[in-house]
Amino acid sequence: MSDRHHQFVVSIMSRDRVGIVHEVSQAISNLQGNIADIRQSVLCGYFTMILLAAFPDSVTRRDIERGLAGVDARSDTAIDVAVKAVDDPTPVTGKTIPENAYVLTATGPDRVGFVATVSSFCADHNINILDLSTTRSDGEYVMILIVDLTRSASIDIVRSDLQEFAREKGLRMVLQHYNIFRAVNEINLPIL
Repeated sequence: MSDRHHQFVVSIMSRDRVGIVHEVSQAISNLQGNIADIRQSVLCGYFTMILLAAFPDSVTRRDIERGLAGVDARSDTAIDVAVKAVDDPTPVTGKTIPENAYVLTATGPDRVGFVATVSSFCADHNINILDLSTTRSDGEYVMILIVDLTRSASIDIVRSDLQEFAREKGLRMVLQHYNIFRAVNEINLPIL
């Protein structure tokens, strides 16, 4: 076996159930895949996972699909799989949040187009959305985004435009540097 590896991004979706993380990760391991990064969530009873893994050069996209088809065949819940080769692999480091990362929160009345409205501000200001979560409760919609301002105008211009945008759209929007947000919102529990 060669020491050379190539990377694939693998996306999984299924009805949520116990054991699915183990089954998917075992199928990857069986192909000598080394999982470098993973995001997994359950939304309204649906399991979603996206992962980046390095495989020996002898492993093809089709091999990965076949390995995960075996998980699907043994499961009571259908598993949808997408596998994409990474064209220009970049080394995965422990640092996934860039230095110029901010947390943007947007709240307002729940309505059609809320996400499109907020994301339009980001697109218009060359702000890359790295992570996004939403929730709604009692007619209020809340978006929390981790954004990268590396390619955008100065922070002063972004903040000024954000205030005007929020006022025009009837939203409450706050932009805070990621490190400050973490320091203010992190709960440090004693180790027992």
